[in-house]
Amino acid sequence: MKRPTRPAEFLLIALIVVAPLTTAQSPSPNQIHPDWNVLYGHERFANAGSMVSSHIGELRKQADAERSRVIAGLQTPDELKLYQAETRAKLRSALGELPPRTPLNPRLAGTVERGDYAIENIIFESRPGYYVTANVYVPRTARPPYPAVLAPVGHWGLGKGFEEYQHLGAYLARRGYLVLVYDGPGQGERRQYFNPVLGRALIDPGGSHWFVTLEHGYAGGQAILTTGSYASHLIWDGIRALDYLTARPDVDPSRLACTGTSGGGLQTEVLSALDERIKVSIPVCYGGCNPDNPTRAGLSMTDIDALIVPRPLLMIEATGDPLAGVLRKQTSHQEIARLYDMLGKSAKTRFMIAEGPHGYIKSMYEAAYAFLEDAWPTPSGKRSIEEPIVPVEPVEKLFATSTGEVTTALGGESVFTLNRAKARELRSRTRLPHDASEAPRWRRQMRDKVSSRLAVTLDPGPLQQLSLLAVDQGPLRLEKVVYYSEPDIFIPGLLFLPKTEGPHPAVIFVNEGGKSADNIVEDYLKPLAAAGNVVLSIDPRGMGETDPMAPRSSAPANFKDFVHDSEASFYYDSLRIGKTPLGARAADVIKAVDYLATRKEVDAARVSAIGHGLGGLIVLYAAALDDRIQSAAATRSLISYEAVTENELYTHRFTSFAPGAIGDFDLPEVAALVAPRPLLLVNSVDQVHRVAPADQVKAAYEATARIYGLAGAPGNFSQAHALTAKEIADAYVAHLKR
Repeated sequence: MKRPTRPAEFLLIALIVVAPLTTAQSPSPNQIHPDWNVLYGHERFANAGSMVSSHIGELRKQADAERSRVIAGLQTPDELKLYQAETRAKLRSALGELPPRTPLNPRLAGTVERGDYAIENIIFESRPGYYVTANVYVPRTARPPYPAVLAPVGHWGLGKGFEEYQHLGAYLARRGYLVLVYDGPGQGERRQYFNPVLGRALIDPGGSHWFVTLEHGYAGGQAILTTGSYASHLIWDGIRALDYLTARPDVDPSRLACTGTSGGGLQTEVLSALDERIKVSIPVCYGGCNPDNPTRAGLSMTDIDALIVPRPLLMIEATGDPLAGVLRKQTSHQEIARLYDMLGKSAKTRFMIAEGPHGYIKSMYEAAYAFLEDAWPTPSGKRSIEEPIVPVEPVEKLFATSTGEVTTALGGESVFTLNRAKARELRSRTRLPHDASEAPRWRRQMRDKVSSRLAVTLDPGPLQQLSLLAVDQGPLRLEKVVYYSEPDIFIPGLLFLPKTEGPHPAVIFVNEGGKSADNIVEDYLKPLAAAGNVVLSIDPRGMGETDPMAPRSSAPANFKDFVHDSEASFYYDSLRIGKTPLGARAADVIKAVDYLATRKEVDAARVSAIGHGLGGLIVLYAAALDDRIQSAAATRSLISYEAVTENELYTHRFTSFAPGAIGDFDLPEVAALVAPRPLLLVNSVDQVHRVAPADQVKAAYEATARIYGLAGAPGNFSQAHALTAKEIADAYVAHLKR
């Protein structure tokens, strides 16, 4: 976007410090500053792009230190049991409600005989119509019942056909272990977004086997709104795979182990923590993408690993993984090893670093076999560890479906359809007040639910603020200001002030692309100020000038950016410290109300808020939670979370979502919390950012209209459609006069 030209009459007035902060160099009057950039040229804000990540990183350090303190403080077996019970409850809460056990309906699709072992291609249903494809490596030279090993696959697109898993399965089967290797959703024969015309996953950027993380990330976005966790889909497949193993007559259910690498290593940790049928756990190069993790504040992977104590635990890392990460895992294992020592079982856990790349290489599965033999000595004794690697089977020989794709061979459920069904079930539980007498109680309860889901916290400390620059703009004055939402979170803003005598009503403006992007200064900010309003356009944390990827377009260019960029990381990292981006950004808007209340030009009893795109959702939540915001308006904002859960493809970022929201509310209920104050929705958009038809918006917001009616202010809720920028600006001015 072309920047507005700088009028010749601009006059630099002064640097005004409103509240004392650390000393900063004042700009010289002859220095040139960008027209709408607030932080440019000020050294104290040089870390604007890393502000959010630094803030979260510091809080995570504090949480990790507290976790280490708690684990180090466990001194007796009884204290350990109590800690494990509390931790297991946190883990189950992070995963959400798991589905009921239903018939597995296993079927054998074919067998590949290889002399001293065979490979069975099987299918079972972890949920009705939700097919899991797997290979079972069956010993042919040992007698059943066999000890069994469950092997969840990491993020390799080939899934169970990945050569290192083939080597693992064959190696252990030749030594008397039955091994089940299964495809996770989004890999192997279970690609969730497989397109038969393209012959690949729709979201595959071009053949990389790491497309699995994109499938998990994209499907995981919709899971945010229902269970709050995509990880539950992965874990349930693993639990049902254990059910399948224990039902086989050739398996000894008292000797079950689990091992996997990379994302499969993460699954090994979590499955072993949850399901005590796993007697030996061997996570390898363990770790997974964000949605695979059961993320919750106060729950680290070290906590999860501690749930495996005192069962045998071998943790394997590789020199090919980043050194810092390996060292962190080694330190974490030392914390866990102390618990084994306390119980007198120090020999039951080991940490090994293998020389080689990230994966499941020969030295790793040799070590895994030796560890298994230590746990379950076989009558015939341990076989030689050294052995030639068996040939890799063509992937097609390992298919359990006729086409190599569940979607084309069997159809059935997908993560999306399961999540859609869950969303419908949850929505059916929501209730609205029947009459005006019930409305106040409903409002209190709903506000508590919204605040809880967003994890909104407000800094109680005194407001810190700066006015960095004042500029004369003819009928208006412009100030470039900064206020602090938290001690290390600074919010830059453009403050437009009418020159007429005040105090004036004020408007907080939040634009998804940034406080001055998309021509909003000329189209909206100046017209609103010219109509007699003080206008404060801000960049909530991680947006505009504090966006680490600024300048950023409103929509990512590809699926990889969509699920892996800084905005996605902001969502998941926030959960780890007990926050949400929506809640944090809504708090930034609420803090803007505090800031405006300090300005003598502002009538603090007449503060409104307007937002565009994601900014509209932020404003909507802020107005729902703070009655000081006298009116609100949202333009081109998401119509409802239901639109996202009902459609397979969507373009709204994770930071637009409140975890588990569908279980308590949708956006129309949030809008209803603004009642009886004026609320205007303009050009609401659907799940892929298309402006929704008027009748669709009206139907979606029937609940909002009903609450406004019960509040005795039906005329204060209005919707407008297909407006131009000029019409929107006029609508804002009229709206603010209500």
